Amino acid sequence: MKTSVIRACASLTPVLLVLLAGCGTKWSQNDNVEGTLKMDGVPVANVKVQFVPDDPAVQAPASSAQTDENGHFRLTCENGRPGAVIGKHNVVIFKGRAEPGDGQTISTAVIPQAYTIAAKTPLQTEVTASEHNYDLKMSRNAMPRK
Repeated sequence: MKTSVIRACASLTPVLLVLLAGCGTKWSQNDNVEGTLKMDGVPVANVKVQFVPDDPAVQAPASSAQTDENGHFRLTCENGRPGAVIGKHNVVIFKGRAEPGDGQTISTAVIPQAYTIAAKTPLQTEVTASEHNYDLKMSRNAMPRK
């Protein structure tokens, strides 16, 4: 009896491995995603911009970057590759390292809380295979999504 059970399990093992290998979700990635972040028309410097994929069924990595003094960013994916996963994203903004302001950029201390939670941020975008420049616009008066 034990021998027949072992043989049955052994014969099913390759089948199970093939089935399990097919369960992993594969995503496509745009390897060149950059843009600018502005609040009420003014560049937002020295903050972290994070693109969080908005499909809970797909466990794709997020992408992030630090903005420069002009609010420009170039994303790097959590998997180490440049860019971001193709699809819809919730855009989250975090305070970065404080830099002395020159009056031309927004201080990192004034990021509205609405932009700090992926499930609530009003800032969303869709990364496509052909688009490489994403200009993001924030508002001081933004309300979180419900």
